[in-house]
Amino acid sequence: MTEAIAASWSDVPKWLMPRPTKEDREYWEGAGRGELRIQHCLTCGRHQHYARMLCSHCGRQTLEWVTASGGGTVYSFTVIRQNGVPPFNERIPFVVATIDLDEDGARLIAAMPEVAPDDARIGMRVRATFRPAGDELGFVDFTAAE
Repeated sequence: MTEAIAASWSDVPKWLMPRPTKEDREYWEGAGRGELRIQHCLTCGRHQHYARMLCSHCGRQTLEWVTASGGGTVYSFTVIRQNGVPPFNERIPFVVATIDLDEDGARLIAAMPEVAPDDARIGMRVRATFRPAGDELGFVDFTAAE
């Protein structure tokens, strides 16, 4: 893998901090604990991300929170090469990917700050990583699986 992006992803401006709602608080707090929390439907057995009040697959309200394995596969990705907004302008180029989690039905979009743009591939195996977003919350990123 080529060298990672130079600018630090640990510096988070106040305006980028998560503002959890009652529906998604568990996701952000889980990330702060180093856990990828997603919803699981007790009716159809599928998973989903982002948090909702109803299952996006069957429409039922029978949802519970579970800790995902953190493993996944890149479904698609893009390389951000232009961004005039700090702090992103100091981090370019960087990869943002759509990840199919190993848990059936769950897909999410996340940054891959440790993956060099030339190393990103559709179908590559990835794993979740976490970085702080204040004292109790966190962000979920992905990196290449080993």
